[in-house]
Formats: sequence, structure tokens, C-alpha cells
Amino acid sequence: MAKVYLTNTADGRLTITYLNGADSIRLTKVLFELSRTTDMVTHFDPEIHTREAIASGLDGHRALALLAECEDTDLPADRYFRDAWTWEE
Repeated sequence: MAKVYLTNTADGRLTITYLNGADSIRLTKVLFELSRTTDMVTHFDPEIHTREAIASGLDGHRALALLAECEDTDLPADRYFRDAWTWEE
């Protein structure tokens, strides 16, 4: 079963990421890639690009933190208005 991870886009919309067999490093790399703004050449290095560093913002990246981890069943079944979704705990 895929795990579901939620973040926000730069304009505040909800981003839903599905990862099969996700581990901590793989999820952190996804956050690194989603945070890119102007830096399109830096390769992900798990020693430098930690979740804490990504959440505080890196050069050429926007600050990005994981909002939540949830089950697919926690998401609405009707995806017609998905651009208006928000996450509340």
C-alpha cells in the first residue's frame, strides 16, 4: 500500500504525494525536489539536505515542510474540487 504525504505548493494549494515503500531518505528527496524554485542543478545530498534544512529554506528553494502523512482513505473520494482542498487535523 502506498503512503500518502501532504505538502503545500508555493501558491497554497495542497500537494498529494504517493510513495510505494517510502523510506525517510526517499521522502526527504521528494521534499527537496518539490521545494525547488531557481536551483535546478544541485543534486540531493541527504547529509546536507535534511528535512529541517528544507523546512527552513535552502538557496534556490522555498521553505517546505511536510503537513501530514495520511491514508488514501482520508482523502475525499470526489476529486472534482481538488484544487480547493485544504488539510486540517
